[in-house]
Amino acid sequence: MNTTRIVILFAFLSLSVFACNNAAKTTSTKTDSPATVAKPAAAATGTLIGAWHDAAIHSDKGEQIAYELVTSGDKTYIQAITFVGTKLKLNDTPPISPSASELKKDGDKYTSVERPGESYEIAKDGDLLIYDGAELITKCKKLL
Repeated sequence: MNTTRIVILFAFLSLSVFACNNAAKTTSTKTDSPATVAKPAAAATGTLIGAWHDAAIHSDKGEQIAYELVTSGDKTYIQAITFVGTKLKLNDTPPISPSASELKKDGDKYTSVERPGESYEIAKDGDLLIYDGAELITKCKKLL
């Protein structure tokens, strides 16, 4: 009789633990997460395609913002750089920052791999057009 009770108690405890663990798994909230894209190593450099000044925004420190379009191997990246006044230094082989966004190229248009609704277009006059979906967000003046 005691053996039967022990077996029943063990079975009950096993089911209880299983049910608790299973309930925790099924009630966890799933959230959308951005696509995982390998970021370039901090020491990686690329070839500068062009640079554009975004006169519409400034950094938290009041610095001006520019964007560099850089290729490295078969990949293309866009990255923000900051400068003060007219002292923008551009490098033909800039380092690719960890915050750079990888882009997919389609002619003169580029789409963010991480955020497909974000796209860039090099206009006929050389300026950089930045889109959020179909909406033009800003036009950046070509520097190089």
